[in-house]
Amino acid sequence: MFKKDICVDFDGVLNIYEKYDENNLGLIRPGCAEFLKTLSEKYKVTIMTCRNCSKVEKWLKDNDVSPYIKQVTNTKIPAIAYIDDRAVRFCGNYNEIINFVK
Repeated sequence: MFKKDICVDFDGVLNIYEKYDENNLGLIRPGCAEFLKTLSEKYKVTIMTCRNCSKVEKWLKDNDVSPYIKQVTNTKIPAIAYIDDRAVRFCGNYNEIINFVK
């Protein structure tokens, strides 16, 4: 079976953090392992992050979820979907977006 790519943001989706700290990647969010395992059954999972990718890869390994991950990157790749806690979905209406982000 051919698997399509799906991208998952790191901060706020896989971890719990109160403020950005490059040296503290936070605790794993409850349910994260099951979530990634389920996604990986159908998709090639890429983790998107603005953090140091090597540190995120180590965090994934330390939290026993690295087997579900294809790659960690800070480059936007072609994917079927992006999962991000701060995303705003654009549906063709600029005014709707402006009103949402005000």
